[in-house]
Amino acid sequence: MNNPIDNLNATPAEKALIKRATEMLSKFTLITLIAGLIAMSIMKKHQPMIVPKIIGMDQSQAERALSSKGLSMKIDRQQFDDRIPAGLVSGQIPRANSYVKRGQTVEVVISKGNPKVKVPSVIGESLPEAQISLAGVHLRAGHESLIHSTEPINTVIAQIPAPDDLAESSTEVDLLISDGMTAMSFLMPNLQHKPLENAFKTLRPASINIQKISSEVHDDLDSGTVLSQDPPAGTHIQAKDSVSFVVSAKSADANSKPRYSKVVFDMPLGNPKRLQIDIFDGTGTKTIYNKMESPKDHVEIGVNVTGKAYAEIYLNQQFLQEIPIE
Repeated sequence: MNNPIDNLNATPAEKALIKRATEMLSKFTLITLIAGLIAMSIMKKHQPMIVPKIIGMDQSQAERALSSKGLSMKIDRQQFDDRIPAGLVSGQIPRANSYVKRGQTVEVVISKGNPKVKVPSVIGESLPEAQISLAGVHLRAGHESLIHSTEPINTVIAQIPAPDDLAESSTEVDLLISDGMTAMSFLMPNLQHKPLENAFKTLRPASINIQKISSEVHDDLDSGTVLSQDPPAGTHIQAKDSVSFVVSAKSADANSKPRYSKVVFDMPLGNPKRLQIDIFDGTGTKTIYNKMESPKDHVEIGVNVTGKAYAEIYLNQQFLQEIPIE
């Protein structure tokens, strides 16, 4: 193939000069190209990169994500994490979306999963006590089911997971709770011609409420003598049912007015309990207080009563004592 320089109309000296110039230009172009490539490589190496988010990835996924950005990965440590499953990245430095130089190392934390805790036994505790016990080891009370039993009401009688099982932190522990004994059936006793106070004390153990008391003047009878009852003697009744009485009253008592008094009670030592206060007076029975109270709490309740009156104190629905109301 003919050299283009040979076709030029020039002297041999001119042709030699042109050839040398062409060779020098080719070398310069090559050097410029190489220098450009080197400069591009240096610029690319030092170009800031955005750190990808690798939290939640496993180790191989995280390494590939970082490698695609020209970054490397180093495992700094492993630690428990209740949010990230075991084996996945739970932390990274630098943070995601930070700007770093290509080739920089990203340090990561690998999750060991949710820490295991030993499930405590809360059987025999009241529901509030069980909730406190579980929270103390980073567990939670889960589904609560009620069942009739001989255990005191609101007492835990079974749990899942079982005591001493290992469970992850924040696991819910399902509780089976006593709802007390099933309502028992009674035969309404014959309370006619008996003092109303005796009638009340007869019905109290069966949790029968005296809904209404009306009076009739009978100066020949002691005040508060039962004249009639509803339901009548022999009727089947259950706990929480209500009965009514008609009782005798003296003429002097006909204009008896309600009086204001106070019921005062100090909670005993021990665990929190549900305090219930029932009032019995000349109008019947009624509940005036029913709340959870802490040990040593001082409770003072004002109440209007008529005639002879008592306050009945219950803790966790168990009768404790009777307090006369002046």
